Amino acid sequence: MANQFEEWGKKYGLIAAILTGLAIWAIPTPASMTVTQHKLLAIFGGAVVAWITIGINFAVSTFAIITLLYFWVGNPDGKLDKAGNLIRNADFAVGGFASSSLWLLVTGFVISIAMTKSGVAKRLALYMMRIWGRTPAGAVYASMLANFLIAPLTPSNTARTAAMLPIVEGIAEAYRAVPGRSNFGKALMLAGTFTSNITGSAFLTGTIPNPVAVGMIAAAAGASVYTTWSYWALAAVPTNIIILYLTGRLLLKMYPPEVAALPGGVEYIKQELAAMGPMSVREKKAILYFFIALVLWSTDIFHKFNSTMVAFLVSLLIFMPKIGVLDWKETEKSLPWELFVYFGGVLTLSGALMKTKAFEWLIKTLLAALGLQNIPMMPLLIILIGFSIFSHVIWSTTTAMAGVMIPIYIGLAQTLGFNVVAFVLPLAIMMAYALFLPFNTMGNIIMFGTGYYTVTEQIKSSAVLALIIWGLWIVTAFTWWKWIGLL
Repeated sequence: MANQFEEWGKKYGLIAAILTGLAIWAIPTPASMTVTQHKLLAIFGGAVVAWITIGINFAVSTFAIITLLYFWVGNPDGKLDKAGNLIRNADFAVGGFASSSLWLLVTGFVISIAMTKSGVAKRLALYMMRIWGRTPAGAVYASMLANFLIAPLTPSNTARTAAMLPIVEGIAEAYRAVPGRSNFGKALMLAGTFTSNITGSAFLTGTIPNPVAVGMIAAAAGASVYTTWSYWALAAVPTNIIILYLTGRLLLKMYPPEVAALPGGVEYIKQELAAMGPMSVREKKAILYFFIALVLWSTDIFHKFNSTMVAFLVSLLIFMPKIGVLDWKETEKSLPWELFVYFGGVLTLSGALMKTKAFEWLIKTLLAALGLQNIPMMPLLIILIGFSIFSHVIWSTTTAMAGVMIPIYIGLAQTLGFNVVAFVLPLAIMMAYALFLPFNTMGNIIMFGTGYYTVTEQIKSSAVLALIIWGLWIVTAFTWWKWIGLL
């Protein structure tokens, strides 16, 4: 049964979203803000309330966003024609649908469906559980460990989550978890959501914003040992291992599993594997295509192939007659078209906010209002670590967040006379913690699409986890980072 907040959201969420947007728009436009920036922040404020309360279907929210972008905002520069009428640009209003990241949602799911329908996901899950997953805690930690091990070779949170999805779905199926009802299912899928973000922080190649951030740091302060892959791992891996362990503990505490052990125990695993029989040709082809995707994703730093284009290639192989695994008819109804439309709207709005520098204005204003200009480096760093973690709630892509925030942090360091590397590298490590809402990163949307947990459950568990993460990094700043010479 939906909790009280979700029931309230269904009744009043849309009204609250509209009122929020109108309230933001009713605020007099500051002299340093453009009218276009003001309009976009009003739309974004209303959209966030709608997404949190689920006052409107996610896909329908995109229709509202696109309509407002075209008819009200018009264009990113607020340009008028000679008659003084607003110039309206359709490409501006639907630009996010051209993003390759959006299509990875569909092609990534094709690969996941192939793994599931061929039986490979279930077989892999059974093998994993035979070793580690005989208890709910073991199953959760087994999935987290697998994610951690492939993170250094998978420079995409989205690709890594898509690769893990069929495995965790197989585990959930083996535990007979019912989406939306099973506590074990909630803990397992939330662990998958959070782990992809945490492992993204652990390695320089764990997610796209990391090398982007290091590139900017190197441009400002010069390349050094502090901007290498190995130093990032040295600074980030130990604490993130602790974070992963505590994440599992937290989720199992918040959502106690319904069973103490795998139904049927080890005998159940043996019986299920025996019932599946030898690996079929279809399974072998699915595994081959899965590894082609995984290898190409994990080595894109060398060949430079776009992750989405790799997924298109593998999807083509999956659908090809004779050598394929699926046909389109058995797949189309399983694809997340609602999330495709929703994420297209999110990308469009985020792109507009970036292009007009509306977010940049907001964040600079907030930092100035906090009076952070004259405090020593360590207190400011501790505050901004927390700010960087919790401000993920307003972002729909960690890459965009890094693109805006890292230059601001570098500017702060240079203005206040801090060591750029010592001040900015710790903050760059925080760019991956997009824990709070489904729209905060594509990987979150993929896991949310399984239906095992609600937006409210993600917010509640991520808020507690974020406080734990902030606390652990504070301890790290005064211990480990000093010992390795970062601070």
